Amino acid sequence: MNTSAVTDALDALTPVRTDILRRANDDAAHTLREARAYADARKAAAAAECEAITVRAVETGRRRAAAELTARRNRTAERQRNLILAAQRNAYSRWRAAATTAVLAWREEPGYGRLEETLRTAARRSLGPDVGIEADPAGGIVARSRDRVLDLRLVTLAARAIEQVEPDIGGLWS
Repeated sequence: MNTSAVTDALDALTPVRTDILRRANDDAAHTLREARAYADARKAAAAAECEAITVRAVETGRRRAAAELTARRNRTAERQRNLILAAQRNAYSRWRAAATTAVLAWREEPGYGRLEETLRTAARRSLGPDVGIEADPAGGIVARSRDRVLDLRLVTLAARAIEQVEPDIGGLWS
């Protein structure tokens, strides 16, 4: 084949070649647009998922922080209650000890003999004239009849007096 025929053949194929190149470019541009659209959609979906994860994490963090804050407040309130109760127990114990000491101190008072005689009279009235009466070294008496005992020791009298006043002690704490 001669060069002129080859040139003519190539020239005749130029529109075909141009059309193939145009289609390839169009196809590549279309594929690139689809790839970019797909990538943009995936990127948007990933961003939305990240946002949702972040929102859930923040909500979870807030719930946990609120729960921790509530737990800490409860522990603090409990510690405060325990401190108050301990102080109340301490005050109550000191009050009982002071009241008992005050009653036991009657033994050293000048009028103690009259008090002891009053206790003996009360024992005879309660248990009868044949009652056995023993003086308690700490003060007061213990009276015994056949099957009955009347404990009028000062320590017992103090305990009874405290028991009678105890219901009113609760008002001190409010």
